[in-house]
Order: sequence, then C-alpha cells, then structure tokens
Amino acid sequence: MESSERFNTNTLLYKILDITYLDEAGKIKEELKHNISIPELKIQNSKIIGKPEDKFETLLFLPPNPQRIAEGGLRTKGLFKFSYKLVDNQWHVCDLEGNPLIPAPKEIQEKINEYINGLKDSDKQVITQLPLITVITVVYNGAKHLEETIKSVLNQTYPNVEYIIIDGGSTDGTLDIIKKYEDKIDYWVSEPDEGIYDAMNKGIVVALGDFYTFLGSDDLLVNNWIKEIFRFLLSSSVANKAYIYGNIIFQVGGKEIPYRYRLVKKNELLKEFVIPHSGSIISAKLFRSGGLYEKKYKIIGDHAWVVKVHDLIHLVYIDFFQCKMKLGGTSNNPKTVKKILDELKIMEKEHSIRINLSFKLKKYLALIASYLGFYEKLQVVWWLMRTIRR
Repeated sequence: MESSERFNTNTLLYKILDITYLDEAGKIKEELKHNISIPELKIQNSKIIGKPEDKFETLLFLPPNPQRIAEGGLRTKGLFKFSYKLVDNQWHVCDLEGNPLIPAPKEIQEKINEYINGLKDSDKQVITQLPLITVITVVYNGAKHLEETIKSVLNQTYPNVEYIIIDGGSTDGTLDIIKKYEDKIDYWVSEPDEGIYDAMNKGIVVALGDFYTFLGSDDLLVNNWIKEIFRFLLSSSVANKAYIYGNIIFQVGGKEIPYRYRLVKKNELLKEFVIPHSGSIISAKLFRSGGLYEKKYKIIGDHAWVVKVHDLIHLVYIDFFQCKMKLGGTSNNPKTVKKILDELKIMEKEHSIRINLSFKLKKYLALIASYLGFYEKLQVVWWLMRTIRR
C-alpha cells in the first residue's frame, strides 16, 4: 500500500483566522462572519475576489437567511482549504484562477510533500500543483442513505477535498447525521430552498475548489475516484474548462449494474440525454464563465446547463467507474417521465435543438429492466412508449 493511502480529505486544513474572531464555542463570531478581509488571500468582506466577468461571487458563507435552521462545519471554525502550486520549491496558496498568492504554512508544505513522496515515481516528476476538488451533496430527508454517502467522500485518499452539504430543511434525522460528522464536513447549511438546482447553486457559490463534483445524497463515490482523476490531470493536457466523466454503477433490486456510456463527439451533448452527472468532475471555471443552474428546471437542470455552456466545454471521458447510484430518485423514476419530457420541450425551444431519446435511452432502460421485477418492468415499458411517441 502506498503511503499516500493513509491520507484523508481533511489533511490540508488551513486556519486563516486568529482566536479574536472566535467565540467561546470556537466558532467565528456571527457579527464578524461576513466581514472577513485578508488581502493576501484575496478575501474582502468574506468574498473571494475573482474576475470582473465572473457570473457570480464566491462567498465564504451563505448570506443570512431568516428561515435558516442550522449552519456549521470546519469553515465556521476558521478552517479552510485551498488549491496549491509549487513555486521555487515551495507550495503556495492559489487564488480562484490558479495564481500563487503566498507560501503555505510549514505544516501544510510538509503534508503535501509527504503525500507526493508516497506516490509512484512517474507521478512525482510531474506534480507542480495540488488542486482543491469540491464535492457538493444536496439532500432533503435523506437520513436513510446519507451517512454512507458522507463516508464515501471522507474515505477518498486524495488529500485536498472540500465537502459541502446543502440541506433543504430536513425533518427525518438528516441533521443528526450531518452533525455527527461536523469535524469532517467543510461547510453545511440547512434551510428551505426552491428545488435541487437552487440548492446546488448555493453549494457552488461557497465552493473554493478548482473542480466540482456533485454527489446525490444516496450515491457513493467509488474508492480512489478523485485520486484517479488527479493522476489523469497530471498526465493529460486537459483544458481549464474540462467536464470529466466516467462510468456509473447502478444499484437496483439489491444488484449492481455496471453502465458505460461515452460520447464520441462534443456535439452529441446537444443530441443525447444520458451523460453521467453525479460523480463527474467539472471545472469551476465553466460555472464562473457560463453561470449557475437555472432554477426553472426541477429535474433536467444539469443537462440544460450542459447545453447552455456547450461551446465552452472540454469534454473528457475516463474509462473508470466514478460512483454508485441508487435508482429511484426524481430524475430516474419512471413516474416522473411526463415532467422530464415537459422540461425537455422548454429546453429544446430555448436552444433550438432536438434531444434524441429514442435509441440511447431505450438501451439504458432495457439494461435496467433486465434486473427489475414485473411491476417495475411495466413502468420501464411505459417510459419507452412515452419516449417513442414524443
């Protein structure tokens, strides 16, 4: 086992605030939370200074909300994570564009070097940066599976992972699970939202990573997926605006169904509807250049966003399983087919395109149907009939 396997996602915590900012419970005082300014880290009034043309501002904390139920995580204690770049044999904290700002503290320098020393010699020679990757989980009343999801993130062996959870105001014990991992989750908040894409946007605006990964509250990241991506980035000339995706393992009926899907050309994004989103790793620069998800979509907002930023995307496929996804959620439930088709019509009209559901979606559903019971197969047949008649 490589020594880097001992590393976890909280290895590179950086305490950027002194004790005067903290209350007796060790959390940032409420009156100071939105007034943090650290010029050398490009932080002004608790906002990260980005480019003037960015579509949104990156925040250290979500704005005050009278409906907020709770908020917490390592950030509320002054502990943050950043991307790092090697300059003159020293690791430097980077801004949102990857520009080095200041040398990292000594203990972080040592931890980064220890991690790199544990990698293969072929990797060591090309490592000049250690990007922060932000995992965002949106949840509402997901207590049944959330703890497994959290563990799948925390067990990643890549050391520079930021984990953000946005809860929609759960009442089923979800908050108890989140609080159980209070010292491992970077930032979490519980408050009502306007749907899944509104919640995902909240996660994006507080994300400090170079890349974002969206993980459903009942999905699991495959072991070492992020580390595999890191190695790939080191050995490939991937553009800053990359959308990196792999394969999915569907979990249904107590069985696991491996599913591989690869687009041959980027233009297929305007024709197909089944590119894996959960677990994919997407450049933050794509969002800052192309904007956030549109809240008018309640089910297909991720695909609508891909269509919107299509011209900017550098699409990258890796033949590696990225996550395990339980079927039965809103976007893959046969009962929601009418809503999906209605939203597709809106998107097609807005972008003057035509999405092809008849072939790839039938193949995908046929695969799943082979593992289902009689009643579930009837639902899939209904799906197919609706898509053919569309």
